[in-house]
Amino acid sequence: MASIKKIASLCNVSSATVSRVLNQDSTLSVSEDVRKKILDTAASLDYKTPRQKRNDRKLNISIALSPFDKPGFEERVTSMLQDLAPSFINVSLYNRSENTDGIIAIGEFSRDEVKDFESRSSNLLLINNLGTSYAHDSIMMDYAESEERVVSLFIEKGCRKIAYLGGTFQRAGHTIGVNRAEQFRKLLQDHSLFDRELFHLSHMDEESGYSAIKALDEIPDGIIFSDPDFARGAFRALAEYGRKVMCVTYANFFIEDVEQGYVLQIFPAEIFRTAFNLLTEKIRGERLHSYSIYAPSALIETNTLSKGQEE
Repeated sequence: MASIKKIASLCNVSSATVSRVLNQDSTLSVSEDVRKKILDTAASLDYKTPRQKRNDRKLNISIALSPFDKPGFEERVTSMLQDLAPSFINVSLYNRSENTDGIIAIGEFSRDEVKDFESRSSNLLLINNLGTSYAHDSIMMDYAESEERVVSLFIEKGCRKIAYLGGTFQRAGHTIGVNRAEQFRKLLQDHSLFDRELFHLSHMDEESGYSAIKALDEIPDGIIFSDPDFARGAFRALAEYGRKVMCVTYANFFIEDVEQGYVLQIFPAEIFRTAFNLLTEKIRGERLHSYSIYAPSALIETNTLSKGQEE
């Protein structure tokens, strides 16, 4: 049976040296030849340290999502996150009746909801939860910086008549879309670019987007759209006019839903890769203290999506 003692004997080194090499002790002073011989011998004997065995185990990560997007987005986000996750992670929607190694909770949750997560797993990472405590890893998206970049982009492109066209919808007692509209209203006012006639809120759907463009007395230089569905209808109306306008569409996750212009992606893929890395460290006991990270959203031009280029 393979053991550290057997590897030490075959490599003519001490058991302590074998253990430190296999556990990647960076303070150990040993030649590269000896290090390679130990690693090769361990591999030939199929020996793994307890840490390596833990790292080889599949991890089950649950995704909890507050109702901040349209019904059905939960399953789509879970599928997207499985594609982004390392091969040793299984991703599923949070179900308190199922065992889980860790939880990524996205959106705002009450203190009682957070306590419920804690009762299911001590490994919890919160994304955009305003009540985050230092007991858990957390990631907060910098909305203000991201939206400021949107307005700055319009100014850089020479746009002086900028519209905000979008909608809202009701879900789980919340009105989705109001905050983003008010944030852009304030930004446009701060830059002396706000025009009441170019600020429109209706419903967050394709027909509302189409109707909003048709109702305009004149097409502005630039447009901010509240969501991909609304933008899709607006693009259809603009095509009928034969107009292409500088535009930015607000999208939480799925940039591929936007047909043209720029996308303000609130939750870029890199945020979730970071979340998986942080949660894995906690699950494997590689880190005890918690991190709090503040990150920007991504402003991406649609014709560069395949190249992964960002503004």
